[in-house]
Amino acid sequence: MTQTGRWFDGTVATAQDVTVGAAGGGLSIVSADGRRFVVAPTELVRLSAAGGRMRIGHRSIEGWRLDLDLPVDPAVGTHLPKRGFSGATGTGRRAMAAAIVVTAIGTAALGLLVAAPGLVARHMPMAWEQKIGEIYALPADAVACADPAGKEALEKLVDRIDPTARRDGLTIQLLDVGEANAAALPGRKMIVFNGLFEKVGNPDALAGIIAHEIAHVRRRHVATAMVRELGLGTVVTLFGGGALASGGRSLLSLNFTRGAEAEADRDAIAMLRRANIDPRETRRAFDRFRTAEMDLPAWASSHPPSAERGARFAASHDPGAAYRPALDAAAGTALFAACQGKGRTPDKRKTRN
Repeated sequence: MTQTGRWFDGTVATAQDVTVGAAGGGLSIVSADGRRFVVAPTELVRLSAAGGRMRIGHRSIEGWRLDLDLPVDPAVGTHLPKRGFSGATGTGRRAMAAAIVVTAIGTAALGLLVAAPGLVARHMPMAWEQKIGEIYALPADAVACADPAGKEALEKLVDRIDPTARRDGLTIQLLDVGEANAAALPGRKMIVFNGLFEKVGNPDALAGIIAHEIAHVRRRHVATAMVRELGLGTVVTLFGGGALASGGRSLLSLNFTRGAEAEADRDAIAMLRRANIDPRETRRAFDRFRTAEMDLPAWASSHPPSAERGARFAASHDPGAAYRPALDAAAGTALFAACQGKGRTPDKRKTRN
């Protein structure tokens, strides 16, 4: 017997529909694109069983996760681990992990946490990330492009790249700012500056940039960067319920490590592949940036050189793939014209939202 599930492979932060069964003394997993493999029960750990769903992790692959609806088919259940954090929900595990972090702080593990902001970020509840994000301000002259057709086209592009992103809480906003910029923000938010349109040239190239930022959101790179910049003391203040002063830092002050940037590029390439969007258009955008490398936009300042990144996207091109435009002609026109003429409203918010 088999049953369906949702699988995160630990490499790409997007769920895949899979069929799960028993085979070869282990758990058989078959993905929608035809990949098939068997995982031994000893490699699995039970993370939770609550809310009508069981969640399974992998002992040696960080981020690997398999979600199965309850009740689990008996044939499948014989190959699942019987022990783990079976009674904890996802929120409970994060709270438990946060408590462990706080205890570690109080027991002289400060050095470890300072050296590993990613550890803190991975266990940071989203509400805390949003609270810290309040101290980051948008540019004072930021104007939100309120054209309905342009907004719909931008959301359509996001849905094409990552069909579950907005369902998982991601919001994206287009701002009428001349700088060529896109950024992942605290609390599953993203912004795109329309100055980027001239640089990327077309929706296919823009798709690669947006996919990269979605990967930052999915991987919690924003929270990691905030912990690294603000320091452990600020995080401890937040853990203790303290308040943070707002509006004191630019949203562009956060920088990701080159390792995080490379990881986001790999995820972006995988998203383009699944969406059947030609990655060579993103490569051509990098070629345009490369002609003035010293004038790269802020979103690329901490990235590897454009030539290196462009080559990575170009290498992912599949000559046999049936690529389709990221947006149809009407939606593409609406998106790139969203900040022109009427339909623009100043963004009154002072925080980095």
